[in-house]
Amino acid sequence: MGVPLCLLLGAFHFAAQVAAQPGAQTDVRYGKHDNDVLDFHPAQTKGPAPVLINYHGGGWTGGDKKSFNPAPLLRVGISVVSANYRFTTGTKDSAPYPAPMLDAARVVQFVRSKAAEWHIDPQRIALTGDSAGAVNAMWIAYREDMAKADASDPVERFSTRVTCVVPVIGPTTLDPKVILARVGGSPTIHPAMPMFFGVKSLDELNTPEMQKVIDDASPLTHVTKDDPPTFMRYASPLGGTPFPAATSPNITIHHPEFGAMLKEKLDALGIENVLQTKDDGSDPQAMWIFLFKHLKPERAPPAK
Repeated sequence: MGVPLCLLLGAFHFAAQVAAQPGAQTDVRYGKHDNDVLDFHPAQTKGPAPVLINYHGGGWTGGDKKSFNPAPLLRVGISVVSANYRFTTGTKDSAPYPAPMLDAARVVQFVRSKAAEWHIDPQRIALTGDSAGAVNAMWIAYREDMAKADASDPVERFSTRVTCVVPVIGPTTLDPKVILARVGGSPTIHPAMPMFFGVKSLDELNTPEMQKVIDDASPLTHVTKDDPPTFMRYASPLGGTPFPAATSPNITIHHPEFGAMLKEKLDALGIENVLQTKDDGSDPQAMWIFLFKHLKPERAPPAK
């Protein structure tokens, strides 16, 4: 369920090159589940660095944190965290929604708990991800703060609120009825959907109880006027929707019509947002400019 975000980072106009970074830490455990590990790549900065947290794609059934290349961001003073999280099937501790999202939210809290040790600024945290990872990022960004002030686990006391969010090719709603009406495609939506909701077929979602779960899982449901600036990027052009039923699910689930739905709601609430799609004539460095505006790293990007 997705093109790795590292393949889309060409918009930053950097040479893609993975190299050992001083102080990098791999497979840092942030939670109790097998997949609860992350990689931390520190930027070399004088003051505490902003940090970008990435969640990989893969339909919540596959993918890995190592698919993300941190090098472009490190060069300009943005530290990077790339995290794994529980899958919905196929592993010892896999579980349906909300398991992947709860893990992803804990990543934000864990990173904040490491702010002093890792020389990062807990007030400058951005989230990104592609496809399923983009859903994780938006779900956290638009929900109310999940901090628990009286939690026995000190990590749970930290805020999950972030500075900005950069979802890439992400479905903004997981409601089959809305998807079919606005995007179209197969009535089964995508093979990952039943596993995500812990059902055998989407027919099982047609109850009031499951509708509440669908709404809770959909980032679009949670948008309120105090939510962070958002930059949405899609690899295909707008238009052509709703698609016929025979259309590939990988085309429909990543279509920018999802971004258009989110933009409508963000615009109505006055939240800063950008929707960038293929061949829309926008600045290819727009995503980079957005990150610099909100994360304010120490070093400027190179000239075009």
